[in-house]
Parts: sequence; structure tokens; C-alpha cells
Amino acid sequence: MKYRGTITVFLSLILTLVLSLIMSMTESAAYAAARMKCEIAADMALESVFAEYNRALLDKYDLYFIDTSYGSGTPSLEELTLHMKDYISYNIDPSKGTVFPLDPVDFTALSLDSLDISEVSYASDAAGRVFKRQAIQAFEDSHGISAARSMAQKAGSLINQYDSSDADVDMPDRKRAELEAELNGIDYKIDENPARNAFDDREGILRHIMDTRGVSDKSINKAALISSRQTVKGTGLHGGTIDTESMLSELMFDEYLIDRCTCYTDAIEDEGAQYELEYIIHGRTTDTANLRETAERLLAIRYATDAVYALSSPEKRDPVEAVVSVICALLMIPDAAKPLTELILLAWAYGESVSDVVRLMAGERVPLVKSEADWKMPLWGLISIKSNARPTGHQGTGFSYKDYLRVFLFLENKTAKCMRAMDMIEMNIRLTDGNAAFRMDGCVEYISMAAAMTCRGKYRLTIDRSMSYMSDF
Repeated sequence: MKYRGTITVFLSLILTLVLSLIMSMTESAAYAAARMKCEIAADMALESVFAEYNRALLDKYDLYFIDTSYGSGTPSLEELTLHMKDYISYNIDPSKGTVFPLDPVDFTALSLDSLDISEVSYASDAAGRVFKRQAIQAFEDSHGISAARSMAQKAGSLINQYDSSDADVDMPDRKRAELEAELNGIDYKIDENPARNAFDDREGILRHIMDTRGVSDKSINKAALISSRQTVKGTGLHGGTIDTESMLSELMFDEYLIDRCTCYTDAIEDEGAQYELEYIIHGRTTDTANLRETAERLLAIRYATDAVYALSSPEKRDPVEAVVSVICALLMIPDAAKPLTELILLAWAYGESVSDVVRLMAGERVPLVKSEADWKMPLWGLISIKSNARPTGHQGTGFSYKDYLRVFLFLENKTAKCMRAMDMIEMNIRLTDGNAAFRMDGCVEYISMAAAMTCRGKYRLTIDRSMSYMSDF
């Protein structure tokens, strides 16, 4: 009888241990569930915020960015944080937003204590390289990596051809100055240099190559665009493996711009600026000014290459030399024959270069380096260059207007090019519904955040999360 009840005591002691174990496991499971819920809530909040990308920006430019102004025109990380907190609150509180009279049971009882965004990448960060990197990926995604790189390499070969032509745009003017200085020391009785009118045609070049009534007169308010204002600063470029600085990447970025932006030969009527590529290259405040600068640059390049050919070609020199020699002999100024011949050849080259630009801007192609068969301007055409510089009606071979724009884009300062490209994006997105005050420097690609929550008033949980639109992040 003295051992009666020992089993009960033993089982009671065992039950205490078992209950302790069960309670510990239950508490551990509750903590693990709360932490998992906390992580899921943070992930879902980030995904929900990233789902708020600007739709107009995606539709027109294939770019994914969160507009942190949310249509207000004032970028605000506080507003972005409020959106994220709101999403988290819905995910941790099963009763929020419901209409049931009884609150559902919540064993985790999570509450959000704080949420801080520690890092953020704006499109304008790193001198626009955040935007540039996504543009390069958009170009690869739209064409396929292999095709995109092939297109960029083809553009690179055009750059190499241009470089190999070694066009010295200052050579004709230097040569002309030398020849005129030489003629100044000779006593001759020709009242007017026969090349003078041709050279004077360079003033107001657009009037000599097209009907200016068809040129866009739209203006660009640069003061309201990103290239002219103080931008919102983030924490720079984060993640991703796309190199924005290599030659291949630069060429792909240029091809993206050519894909997405208009130029003179596209003949597209938009509400905004018509000559977007020309603006990215020159940055002037009117379509007319950007087109004129492009035409003048084309003329300088074509004049240089045509002058080299004209001065070195026997087919061009011989007939001019024969006529000039007779005239100089009659006027008894034989020493003037050589410089006058070369001045006329330069004028002839200039007339040919005007013809080249007319053809380029009409959508035709012009060989980078001429041969006799490629020369279009007759010598007598110098009497009236404007009436004799006409499109041929055939596409031809060589460089097109857009090929020259490719060259100009590649040679342009990288930062200036990036910022002007974002100018054009801002201008066009502001024309869409709900985006009247759109700003590229308020657009976010990458977020790093830290959220602190409390479980049942006892456990404090901290979650760090990062997310980016870059597929290779």
C-alpha cells in the first residue's frame, strides 16, 4: 500500500514536461508563422508597389518605372512609403477592408511599427545611367538579344566607315583661305570671284535645300525639362549586369533612341517636337534650329569629302583648268590660274555637297566617299545651286540621313545625350492622360526597404527587402 499513486505522480511529472514541450513548439510555430507572414506581407507590398508602374511610359517606351508623384508632379518618397504601408496593413490584418460583423481570428496579431526606404534608384541617377540601362534591356527584349547586338554591331560598322573616311570638316575653309590669300598678292581684273556666290549659299542653309514651309516650327521649353533643372537624387545604380559604358551598350542605346524617337525623314505628325533625334543631338529649343544644325553638320561633312575628291580627281580638274587657263592668259595673269582653278573646284564641291544634303533629307542615300559615277552636280549647275540640287528619285547606295544621325548620336557626349533623351520622354508622356506634370527624376526602378512589426505585442520582427524591375537583378 505504501507505493499507491506513484504512477499518477510519475505521469503528472511526465505530462508537465510534455505540456512544456508542446507549448514551446506551439510558441515556436506561432513565431515562425508570424515571421513568415511578416516576410510574405513585405514581399507582397513591394510587388504591389512595383505593379504601380507608369503605364504610358511602358506603352510608349517599354520602360518600367514607378512614378512617385502619382500624377501630382511632385516626386515623394513619403507617398511611396504610404502606399507600401497601406499594402502591408491589408496583408497583416485579415479584418481590414472586410464588411463582416465579426473579426476573423488572427493568431499572429501582427502590427506594423515602422517602414523605412533606405535605398532607391531614380531614372536620372548616375547621370541618367539608370534610365539608360533599362533602355538597353528594353531594346534587347523587343528585338531579342542576338538580333539587338547584331543591329548594334551593324551600326558600329557605319561608325568605323565614317572614321575611316577621315573627313576633315575644316579643310575646305582652310584651303579656301590659303587660295584667297594667294590671289590677294596677284594683280588681276576679275571683279567677282566665280566661287563667291556658291560659298555665300551656306547662310541659312535650310532655305537652299527644302521648302521651309513644311518645316516644323514647334518649340521646346527646356526650362521645364530634366536637363535644365535640379533633379531628385537617389542612391545611384543598383544591381544588374548590363554594362552601360561599353561601346556595344552605347550603340544599343543609340539604336533604342532611333527606334523610339522621330526625326525629319520619318514625316510623323505628333503633338510634341517633331525632330526628336535632332534635339537629342543638338539640344536647341526649336525644331527649326535642331534641323538647321543637322543640315549644316551634314553639309560640312559632305563638303569636306566632296572637296577631297574634286581637288584630287583629274576628271574634275582638267575641264576647269582648261577654261581658267584660257581666261587667265587673256587677262595676262597666268599666276592666278592654279588658285582660281582650285577655288572653282571647291565651289563645285560645295554645290555637290548641297545636292548631297538635299538627297539625304529626301530619304535617299549618298556614298560616303564619291566616285565619278556618284557625282551629281554639273559645273554649270553652280549658276543656281538651289534649282540644280534636286533628289534623283532613286534610293541609291551609301549612308542615309538616319545613318548620319547614328554617327552624330554616337559622337555626342553621353551624359548630354541621356538627359536630352529623358527630355523627350518627359515632353511626350506629359501629353498623355493623368501625366501633365510627369518627371523622369521622380521615377523609381529599385527599392530597398526595412519593415519592423510586432507579433502579439511580444516579438519584434524586422524584415529587409530589395526589388528592382531589372530582370537580371
